Amino acid sequence: MKKQVVLVLLALVGTLSTYAQVSFGIKAGYNNSGVSGGDGSEFTKRLSGFHVGGIADISLAENFSLQPQLLFIIKGAKSEAFKGTVGGTEIEFPAQKLSFNYLELPVNFLYKHEVGAGSIFVGAGPYVGFGLSGKLKAGDEDADVKFDGKKGSEIDANDDAAMHLKRIDAGANFLAGYELKNGLLFGVNYSLGLTNLDPDGSKSKNNYFGVSVGYLFKGKKK
Repeated sequence: MKKQVVLVLLALVGTLSTYAQVSFGIKAGYNNSGVSGGDGSEFTKRLSGFHVGGIADISLAENFSLQPQLLFIIKGAKSEAFKGTVGGTEIEFPAQKLSFNYLELPVNFLYKHEVGAGSIFVGAGPYVGFGLSGKLKAGDEDADVKFDGKKGSEIDANDDAAMHLKRIDAGANFLAGYELKNGLLFGVNYSLGLTNLDPDGSKSKNNYFGVSVGYLFKGKKK
């Protein structure tokens, strides 16, 4: 079902770009991410990362446009050192860092209003992310994050130390910013994950706040 949604979004973008004014560009920026819910409630600190990729801006009407993006993005969370009990024995756990590398496709619907030397814009839309790789670091030790959807009970005893998560991440994106007439743009966004990452059933969802700068190479009307 999620793959079908991606295909529909791509088909819609391709169809609209045939009949509308289209501009292509690039963007990059900083993001501050977290992981909400889940049994691993120790991951309460947010992680700094970045995003970079390409964008398209498809004019739908005078003040409205569709803006799909294809981004490489780092998400995750951190924890401070903490004490826990295992088998009745109190153990001190080191600080941990959980980082995920995603290829992400947001498709945002924007409203633009001309102000001064450019236009302010606000928008929202869905996103779908595809997990590529990741790491869980705890002190001097680290383990791979594998996006294979295996449940803990299904992991072979001889398997290398790893965290297993679902590959597909999807949710909603909200953004605002300012676009200059020469194509330079500045934006902020909030991404809210709506799918559970944990194959074992506990609720773990991505979220991040981002700031970015980009540039649109203005296209000509068709």
